[in-house]
Amino acid sequence: MSKKIFFHGLVAGVLSAIASIIYYRVHYFAYEIDFSKIVTVAGLLAINLVGCMIAATGYWLIKKWFGAKGDIIFNLTFSILSLASIIIPISINLPLDIQNPEMFSGLTVPMHFFPALAWFTIDPLFKEKGK
Repeated sequence: MSKKIFFHGLVAGVLSAIASIIYYRVHYFAYEIDFSKIVTVAGLLAINLVGCMIAATGYWLIKKWFGAKGDIIFNLTFSILSLASIIIPISINLPLDIQNPEMFSGLTVPMHFFPALAWFTIDPLFKEKGK
């Protein structure tokens, strides 16, 4: 994997982790519902970094296999996988002592799009000029 793709994944991971943590805090103060037993700041940081580094590896492989068409194939794949991943928080069984479990998906579903959003936002910074 090239350094540029590695740093693209790393920066996207950090950016999406920051967005997730901010959203987590805003959600907490807006609804006063505490999901800290399930969702932690360390967990948000880790999952966003790991997710974006996996995306960077996928981007590298797709670019290697598909060349010039790799960008659109990766963008479409990343978007579809982000959409498909929302089934996880929707289908999770929460512990019985959690108040307002119906609000859990309202917290976590939007966060599933943050890695893709961060990747697409900073993508122009990592493109070669003239392409």
